[in-house]
Amino acid sequence: MNPPRRSGRPGRALLILLPLLCCQAGPSFAQLLHLDEIPWQAPVDSTSQLALVVEADRFFDPRFDWTVNRLLLTVVLPGGEDGIFFVRMPHLTFDSGAESAASRWPEILGEETPANWPSSSRVKSFGQLEVGSVSRVALPGLGGVQFGTALGLPVGVDKLYPFSSTSLPLRGELRKIVPVGRRWWIQARGGYLLNMDSGKADLSSDAFASGTHLGFDLAWYRGRGSRLLLTADLAERNGRRSRLVGLQWWGGWTDDGSVGIRIAKELEDGTDRPASWYLGLAWRFDSPAHRPGAAPAKPKR
Repeated sequence: MNPPRRSGRPGRALLILLPLLCCQAGPSFAQLLHLDEIPWQAPVDSTSQLALVVEADRFFDPRFDWTVNRLLLTVVLPGGEDGIFFVRMPHLTFDSGAESAASRWPEILGEETPANWPSSSRVKSFGQLEVGSVSRVALPGLGGVQFGTALGLPVGVDKLYPFSSTSLPLRGELRKIVPVGRRWWIQARGGYLLNMDSGKADLSSDAFASGTHLGFDLAWYRGRGSRLLLTADLAERNGRRSRLVGLQWWGGWTDDGSVGIRIAKELEDGTDRPASWYLGLAWRFDSPAHRPGAAPAKPKR
């Protein structure tokens, strides 16, 4: 991937995404299903188009006595000169304490849901498999932007709701990277989520909300695998809102790998949030041969 060009009108990227903040929908009982950020590639960071990311997470919400321990594996595959494909699969241990998802949100239950669902407050299982891609496109007035898509496949477990389910969440997002200094960049993100009920779920269609997402990152890059990001995300799904702020730090730990720490806090104090705090420790293993600008391998004689 080539480094992003300096735009003479960086404000256009922000202006085209700001209307997403104003999108309002009618009232609904749908809750906020947890979704991970699309694994964007940062050209200025020179991460590889072939990589494995292993992340250990802990999500918790003291107000509702909810805790989630998660191991997330993400495989990044080359997708042409300026793109990637990705596949990721989580394994979760979810403890809902004394307040289950059914007691917290009784309106999400389907007509045929068993009366004692879920039967246990502690559930262990693989979560929802997700596939997607990131590519670079040119748009009028914006120039070069990244376009990301992600689709969750209906192989999750409804008992892990709102951290996994058998729904089909389909996302499309744009990201524009704008330089604001020698090493500082603003990354504006915005898109739409269409959350589809798979038709075989324990939950009603009210459990799966669709809506908009808008995010901004202030990023500082200092070479391959080393970066600091301040993040802010606003999601609005059928009248339910999330305001998430976070901090990410990544540093190179080997010639071909990096380690990252993620911390995020939910600012909305309502009952819709999946968790209040998100903590993560991640390791990324890159293939040097698939970094932008890497010399092609010499053919064997």
